[in-house]
Amino acid sequence: MYSFLSKGKRQFRRFIKSVQIKYRLKNGYYAIDIDTLNMGLGARIVNMLEILLYCDTMAYTPVLRFNYKEKKSHPDYFKELFYYKQLPASVYDHLKFTSIEDTSDLLWKNYDKRLRLDMAKSLFDKYLGFNQNILDEVDSFTSRFFTGKQVLGIHYRGTDKVNEAPAVQFDNLIQNIAKIVDSHTGIDLIFVSTDDVKVLQYMAGSAFGIPVIFREDAIRSEDGMQIHLKEDHSKVVINHDAIVNCLILSRCRYLLKTASFLSDCSVIFNPAIKVSVINAPYEYANWWPASEMNEFALIN
Repeated sequence: MYSFLSKGKRQFRRFIKSVQIKYRLKNGYYAIDIDTLNMGLGARIVNMLEILLYCDTMAYTPVLRFNYKEKKSHPDYFKELFYYKQLPASVYDHLKFTSIEDTSDLLWKNYDKRLRLDMAKSLFDKYLGFNQNILDEVDSFTSRFFTGKQVLGIHYRGTDKVNEAPAVQFDNLIQNIAKIVDSHTGIDLIFVSTDDVKVLQYMAGSAFGIPVIFREDAIRSEDGMQIHLKEDHSKVVINHDAIVNCLILSRCRYLLKTASFLSDCSVIFNPAIKVSVINAPYEYANWWPASEMNEFALIN
């Protein structure tokens, strides 16, 4: 009975959202606020790409916000990261946004299944760009450390990702790093991105025969909890760290990753990267782009 009522409530909410969007769809501007605490930056970008594809198909102009269920002063989290290529500021200031938790609140069919790695970056580039301060930081880091080197990027998503994919033990991670280093001659640097401080501590004691570096992120988890779920952590800082790490990973020659939307986005922004995936999401969480990527990149 409870499940039936909950489903009915969700369907009613989605219907109301669709009415709001249609009413607010003035001059073709499709304004959506992804407003939830339960979604990290990588998942927001994937939801964003789904919205971009829908708008591209329907000839709408997409306008987005990222928000969180916090009762504090809100900066524009989306504009902290991205700028619009087709949106006059005078229009943005007068739009009314419809708030959703994710794209399942929208009455669409199969737009998530229409996304592909070979078209997602061009879709992003058509409508959006990264803010210059972010690109400057990525350029500065890679120019300093990556120049003249073949870099293996590592992304280990720890904390409670075990709810969506099997946990990868640290020993398994180290073994897979060693295999890639041994099988690809010329790798002379390892860059590590992770939300879990214990991974960095573990890797510091591992010998690969080549340097291991990482970015000094402002916040990492020390207790196994997702950092974006904690209201006392600045989402501006967390998102900045995340997008910079994502783009640094995209500049690597090789990428070894665990299941994660964030490093999935690294592949979206550089489809030519040679990627290997250690663990696949459980079937109920096997969303795009992992569903496509794991067809060719999953380690057996």
